[in-house]
Amino acid sequence: MQGMAGFQTRKATSSKSPFIGTRALPPINSTSDRKFFDSLQKYIQDQKKCLNRPSEGPDLQRYNVYSSAFDKVIERTTACKMVLSAIKKDYDDAISAVKRSEYEDRRTQRRLRGKAGEPTALMYYKMRAAQLQERIAIIEENTAQLHAELRRLQERRRERRPSQRNASDSKDLPATAAIPGLTLQQSVNLETLQTYLEKLERKLADLQRKKHSQYVSNEVMADLESKMRCALDHRDELAAENLTLELRHRKMVFLYEAFSSWENSERAVPLSEFLPSILEKISHFKVRDADYHDVITRVSEEDDPSEDEESKLLSDYVERFTQLFEGGEYQAAALHAARAPRGILRNMETMDRFKAVGRYEGALPPALLYFQALMMAVPAGQRLPGEGLAVEGVRSALQNGCLEQAVHWVTQHRLTFSEALGDVLNAHAQEDAVAADSCLALAQVVYGACELHSKAAVCMSRRGFIHRAVEFIYSNKAFTKDDCLYVVRSCPSVALLQALTQELQGRPAVLSLGWAARSLMDTQSEELVYQLLESMQGCGALEQAVRGDRAYTAEGWSQIAGRCRETGRPQLAQAVSSALASLRGATRLPPGIERTRPTGRGFRQDAGL
Repeated sequence: MQGMAGFQTRKATSSKSPFIGTRALPPINSTSDRKFFDSLQKYIQDQKKCLNRPSEGPDLQRYNVYSSAFDKVIERTTACKMVLSAIKKDYDDAISAVKRSEYEDRRTQRRLRGKAGEPTALMYYKMRAAQLQERIAIIEENTAQLHAELRRLQERRRERRPSQRNASDSKDLPATAAIPGLTLQQSVNLETLQTYLEKLERKLADLQRKKHSQYVSNEVMADLESKMRCALDHRDELAAENLTLELRHRKMVFLYEAFSSWENSERAVPLSEFLPSILEKISHFKVRDADYHDVITRVSEEDDPSEDEESKLLSDYVERFTQLFEGGEYQAAALHAARAPRGILRNMETMDRFKAVGRYEGALPPALLYFQALMMAVPAGQRLPGEGLAVEGVRSALQNGCLEQAVHWVTQHRLTFSEALGDVLNAHAQEDAVAADSCLALAQVVYGACELHSKAAVCMSRRGFIHRAVEFIYSNKAFTKDDCLYVVRSCPSVALLQALTQELQGRPAVLSLGWAARSLMDTQSEELVYQLLESMQGCGALEQAVRGDRAYTAEGWSQIAGRCRETGRPQLAQAVSSALASLRGATRLPPGIERTRPTGRGFRQDAGL
């Protein structure tokens, strides 16, 4: 009976299984297993409803649902996991084989359909080729007709030309002719024509007179310029030789006077001791008197009787430049001015004339053409004299996109460096983001050559080289506190300010944290101070920094704490006050209670912190 009851119980349990329409499952004694299979069946039914697919027939999405359910069964199973995995793998392989066979069947069908359609496509291609051949034949026929018509028109025009020339010779005034500046009625009026003819004759005579008196041919001008250059080169050689001879003459005079004084002193000092000192003085005399010889040379040139001829030569040179400039030949005028003798046209006045030119159709503006000509005229290894010319030339090159030329001029030291030149490069870096790094690097070179160390450090910081700028500041003893503050204001950076207020490789900080914070609070960089103090507060380094800042007073830190409280930062103000109290060695007491601190013998009363 008990066995029969157990059989009926198992039968009832299996009859309630959710796997309807399938074979009855074996009895499941575990409650967790029953819950799992119930949830698994519910999962399968829900997923099939979401698919909205027919319940019968092969379907890939239904297979995916059952495959997922099978995976869950495998994950839960412990004893038969390998067997179930092998079974599932066989099912997957079989389905994959079915998919591959279906894909091959579809590809074969497409290939067969393509083969079946090839004859039809070939027929259409032949028909299209025949149509195109007909069109080509029509076009060729029309082209031949047009060529024949064109030849007939050309022959007819050639036949008509002799008769037209004869007709124009027989008439005094062709009907189609028109005199410039006269209307048709004036062209047939004899008095008007006579007046116009006299006007043209006067104009012709004036042009001929100007041709003989004011103009020369280009060949003559080129010959004169070559002769002038040769004469100027010869004059420069003679001037250099004259300078050398004059310097030698002065040495001989100095040596003669020294020996005369030695003989007058009755040769009190031996000649072997006296001669080396004289020779040493002469060697220094050569370097020391270079400017004096330049003055002597200029004076001798002013007294030179050939000054009138040279003045006329320079006047002709300037006049030729004026002719080229007013004629609009700016490139030729620029080259002419760059080769001017004595540098009479290598100055800011000439640059201003080129800058004042309005519209110009060339690729480069006249001012840049002039500066390029100046740079070509300067010998290799030498600099262009004049700070103003360098500034204007580099500004013009940057404005016209010639950054490579500016880089070459600065890196090769072809310009006279100045603070204004560095400012021009720095300003262009702020305007042009693409060329910013190159311009800042050039400005750094210029500022460094001019010993403007603070501006050079600013350029490094703006390029992102904060650590290099800090090392440059620490290694340069010429930096003052004001210079460091200038760098921080020009390039606001928490990292830069923090590096300048800390020790670097055993060297003391160049700025006191309290002094720098108090100085920057009255400027536009006030927010930078709060960011630094808050970052130090967050990492717990604020108290140690305040205690280690012995270069700033406690009253100053109290002002900083008050300023933090005024700007709505009570926690930061409290942190500074706590660090200040720790620095003084006192604790905060209620108001009205006197604070005491130990002295050498006992206690000394102090009214406040």
